[in-house]
Amino acid sequence: MEQGINSLKQSKNPVAFIQTLDGGSAHVILFSDGNKYVIKWNGTRKKRAREVVNEYVVGKLAELLSLPVVPLELVNMPKEFIKKTPELKSKKYKFSSGCHFCCLFIENSIVFGDVSENPPSKGEVKNREMLAGMSVFDQWVHNFDRTMSNLLLEHLSEGGFYVRMIDHGRCFPGEYTWSSQTLSVIREYKPDYQEAYRWVISLLDDQKDLLAFVETIISLPNKSIYEVIRSIPKEWQVSAEDREALYQFLVEQKNHLPNVIAGMIDYYDHNEKTHEKK
Repeated sequence: MEQGINSLKQSKNPVAFIQTLDGGSAHVILFSDGNKYVIKWNGTRKKRAREVVNEYVVGKLAELLSLPVVPLELVNMPKEFIKKTPELKSKKYKFSSGCHFCCLFIENSIVFGDVSENPPSKGEVKNREMLAGMSVFDQWVHNFDRTMSNLLLEHLSEGGFYVRMIDHGRCFPGEYTWSSQTLSVIREYKPDYQEAYRWVISLLDDQKDLLAFVETIISLPNKSIYEVIRSIPKEWQVSAEDREALYQFLVEQKNHLPNVIAGMIDYYDHNEKTHEKK
């Protein structure tokens, strides 16, 4: 279940630093293919040891399910580029050479929080059919961080928006520091209210769309899940025991999804009725 940096087939290299993103630990960098990418560095902080692992695993699983994540890949950041870039010299964070997570920088976009008081309508969201799947997927990977800043709205030239899922560092039981121990703890499902889900559910023609995507996840071959976990780079230091525990968690969590999503629907129905009364 391992992949090393030597297996990367990199066809592009970093050529210019563009900007530091909010939080200070992710950067936009121009690469030799002419595109800008967001680099999320592995190993910047001990208390977020699994942040990049989560970004990678969740992103790859979402791709398998044709969900709207930003195009992602692994990238090798050379020591020479880091050395000559003043913005990557930090006392707070450790930006080292090696294998890191990157995703395409989406120009001309805003986060949902910027328009939450007057959110896009059904007609304005061009990939509305994907949003039910996103909501179900979040419950599968134990992502309770779908805040208004973790939903990206890309402006389309023809008008309207394409919604993308971003920021998956806080997934799985244990989040930034999950382990075989945290993954094995049986938890009662307690949905965390998010305005983003309330908006998504308001766009659905039928809440059965949520239940339909449960079957899509259940049908995802376990072998495909295994291959994603196996491809986590060796240098990210995820032990064989922890990889196996993550695989078992995802497989077992499939079985709980029907009840989890039924509970989610009831939860948001109740909150919507409460909201209407106010």
